[in-house]
Amino acid sequence: MAIKPVFNFYVTGKQFVCLFLFLSASALVSRPSFASGAVGSDGDSSSPNLSTDISFEVEASSEPVPIHQMIEGWEKNAGTGTFAYSDMSLKAGADYGAARVFAERRWFYSLKFSPDTTAVYLDAEFGQETEADRNVLLDARSFEAKGVGGAYRIERDRWSLTPEFTLYKLIHYQFGTFYGRSFTGDGTNLSARLSYYFDEYRFPSFNTLPDYEDPTGAASTEWYGYSASLSGSWQVTDDLGVSLKIRDLWNRLDMFNSAHRSICAEVGEISDPVCSGSGAASGDDNPEEFSTSIKSTVIANGYYGPEQVYAQYYWHDKYRNLSVEKRFVIDQAQVGVVLSSRRQAGLTLNWQGLSLGYIADNLDYRKARDARLKLGFAYRW
Repeated sequence: MAIKPVFNFYVTGKQFVCLFLFLSASALVSRPSFASGAVGSDGDSSSPNLSTDISFEVEASSEPVPIHQMIEGWEKNAGTGTFAYSDMSLKAGADYGAARVFAERRWFYSLKFSPDTTAVYLDAEFGQETEADRNVLLDARSFEAKGVGGAYRIERDRWSLTPEFTLYKLIHYQFGTFYGRSFTGDGTNLSARLSYYFDEYRFPSFNTLPDYEDPTGAASTEWYGYSASLSGSWQVTDDLGVSLKIRDLWNRLDMFNSAHRSICAEVGEISDPVCSGSGAASGDDNPEEFSTSIKSTVIANGYYGPEQVYAQYYWHDKYRNLSVEKRFVIDQAQVGVVLSSRRQAGLTLNWQGLSLGYIADNLDYRKARDARLKLGFAYRW
């Protein structure tokens, strides 16, 4: 038996696997540039007047359960952890000289929680009673969006700077906090407060919370996002180059008059409640004005040409990953071997305009907790 996580991805497991297989068969990845990082980049920084490209990129990590379970539903053997994270994007773009335009589909997911939260969740869903009082803290941010954007590259002799702006229209979103305390004793004993903004109500009921219904019918049906990013590169010597990208350096997500639930829940025997609820659950289901932002992502890259060695440091909030790649030239292709600080291993392939890169901490995708996938095709006219 599996349970759905508190805040789920907006693609099902079957959809994700089908998309993965389709794109793998099509061999689609990021634009060939050393700034793409230690997976799936070829180090060629030259560009003609016009080029087009399509790319699919995933960076995903889940501490308590494998990524597959984070999509399909948690099992009883979930471990401890403090975060789960995924940023997935499908992009098509065109470059003309220093200018770039693109269209994007993006899925973003960030879940942070206290070490006790997993145990409390398993207690509530599976009856695995805790042996001590535990503190619960959960912060969730996720959205699916489609967007259009542009960038302009400013180049000098050995360095470049590229500002980028994206306008998003959100398709789905969930943002919320859930905090409280679980107490020892028979059954589930929980006192907690929930503040939850959403387009579709997905929070579990724990057999206590009532179904959600907008009492006014006035919740907004269109939501927008704005993101400014900045990247730069520096050719230190003829053999050595470095680059840095800060994605979502400034960003804002506007849900306007969002559907919202604020609730105080008390389940079982409570000795020290975190809030005062009349009965099992009480609160407010009226829509509220809501805007928010997500944390920036920092991606630093470097390469050393004579040895064909590439490195990348990826940092988003609690998630950090250092990867190193060594490439070998085979005929007209470059094949790379990658290792990372999150115990990942994988391969890359760059051949003409095609690129492919995949690293994971387990060969069985159903057991992998850390994975990176980059697929793409670029055509220079």
